[in-house]
Amino acid sequence: MAGKKSIAQWEAAFRAADKDGSGSLDVQELRDLLRKANSNITDSQIAEAFVYLDGPHGDRRITLEEFIKGMTQMEEFIKKLGALFNQYDADKSGFLEKDELRKVLESCGHKFTEAEINEILRSADKSGDGKISFEEFFNACT
Repeated sequence: MAGKKSIAQWEAAFRAADKDGSGSLDVQELRDLLRKANSNITDSQIAEAFVYLDGPHGDRRITLEEFIKGMTQMEEFIKKLGALFNQYDADKSGFLEKDELRKVLESCGHKFTEAEINEILRSADKSGDGKISFEEFFNACT
């Protein structure tokens, strides 16, 4: 996850991705932009990002205004998610282990069973190392 970008950087990225010069991004242009930034992004994640950025009008074109607004909101969400992750990463290992994950989940106000916690851990832990990295945490939360 990259650090915070300025509006000028988002605008430059948008203009570079707008291959046809239409002043908006279609799904293929957004896909190319997102894959350039994250080669592991899936087609379903690209589709979700497109719907999110397209805004309430849903005209299948992402304007510069929609792009900057959406990317700024995403950066703020990632910042808050990072703070939450760090708050519960008690040993500062860069991972949430099972007991730390339990505390995150219980902070939502629900008591989870051991089986539920094990299932959530298994589902989020894509690397299979028994702990959750920030990237895995991010992917599980989005």
